Amino acid sequence: MTQRKQALRSQDDWAKMRARARDEWPDDKLDNLIDRTVEEIKASVAGCRAAYAWSGGKDSIALGHVAELAGVTDCCLGISNLEFPAFLQWVTDHMPDGLTVVNTGQDLQWLAKNPNMLFPQGAWGSKWFTAINHRSQARYYRDQKLDVLLLGRRHSDGNYTGPKGATEYTNRAGITRSSPIAAWSHTAVFALIDREGLAMPPCYDWPRGYQVGTGSWPARQWTNSVDHGFEEVWAIDPDVVRQAAPVLPQAADWMTRTGHA
Repeated sequence: MTQRKQALRSQDDWAKMRARARDEWPDDKLDNLIDRTVEEIKASVAGCRAAYAWSGGKDSIALGHVAELAGVTDCCLGISNLEFPAFLQWVTDHMPDGLTVVNTGQDLQWLAKNPNMLFPQGAWGSKWFTAINHRSQARYYRDQKLDVLLLGRRHSDGNYTGPKGATEYTNRAGITRSSPIAAWSHTAVFALIDREGLAMPPCYDWPRGYQVGTGSWPARQWTNSVDHGFEEVWAIDPDVVRQAAPVLPQAADWMTRTGHA
């Protein structure tokens, strides 16, 4: 069984999986999967105002491809003021034509007041998704008067797609979310991306890139400690830590103790 991304600690594991993706998904098999998914999307959004959520991550890239083939071209991206500059540049260069960016406003001052959100452990990690992803999607859904929002959630990552394995649900706020690639495997996603030559963001080349994925830098999950988090962020972009230090005592302390000041 393919492991959830949280259990795949090695970038090597992901590289090997990606390397075999096209063998597992030759053109005829991949085309069949894509065609079936496109038809399912068309049927599910018929007569509806629909859009898709795009994070810039691999699953949303695959979702965007099939959604646009199905005629769903509007999409949204939720961000904060705590993104890696390299990721923002990549988004600027590769964003879908129909993208709306929703900034939920978290910044260094906010982070200083919410220290549990710095490299969150346990349940605190999911709060980032609520604070940025869910909030931005809800705002976009209301502003655009949508009937359904397509997501790139997949069962092989253990993502919730609906009760009892359903791929569509409506929450208490009246937002209907559908996950048309829920049954896709990791290798199917890679096969589509590689065959179509779709660009991938730089975060997958960063430390634990496939495990962590996209997201604000202080939201990096599954770190061993705050020190571990700063070590990884420093390896990715030292200026992010330098700019945080005047506002975040944790960043200033880490720089001093580790000789990076």
